[in-house]
Amino acid sequence: MQLTVLGATGPIGRRVLEQALAAGHRVTVLVRDAARLPQRDDERVTVVVGDAARAADVAEAARGSQALICALGPGKDYRSTLATRTAGPVLEAMAAAGVGRLVWLSALGSGGTARRQSLFQAGASKLVMGTLMADKGVADETIARSDRDWTIALPVMFGNGRATGGYQAIPVDGTRGRVGGRIGRAEVADFLLSAATSGRWVRRRVILTR
Repeated sequence: MQLTVLGATGPIGRRVLEQALAAGHRVTVLVRDAARLPQRDDERVTVVVGDAARAADVAEAARGSQALICALGPGKDYRSTLATRTAGPVLEAMAAAGVGRLVWLSALGSGGTARRQSLFQAGASKLVMGTLMADKGVADETIARSDRDWTIALPVMFGNGRATGGYQAIPVDGTRGRVGGRIGRAEVADFLLSAATSGRWVRRRVILTR
């Protein structure tokens, strides 16, 4: 497939790119700084330099793709408004470019999903990342109200390690109970890529944990 990846220089996005290339896909990436992308000279990778908060830049990167994976993250900025600054432009750009499939990286604890976190993780999120999770929640609702074929990924706390395929994907709707644990970034990347390329989990919010 031809895919577009936002956040390809970040800790999850770079794993999405690596896994996509290993699986034989071609990828267009939107990055602020091409020098940070190890695969910038790979013939299977098209690099667009721009800002994910600008619809025109995202549209340039999305044209010709069959799916867009947004793996943007705030780093250690727990007061970041990146999610709300990019949700609208991403949707606008996808409509302009004629791309219907969107896989959106959020986090368990965003908006109303805090009720599904373990008590420990819910308390930690509220204390340390309350502003960030609220922002992600608003962005998630923007995505969910759109007419795109979206999937919203909600990983629990991150750990490290290689993708094993042994993680759990738990739909928010239709299931109950709190979910804790950790998940590796490579495993999250595996879910984002598989959702984008398989057509599974369309218009679903999915919790990811081991």
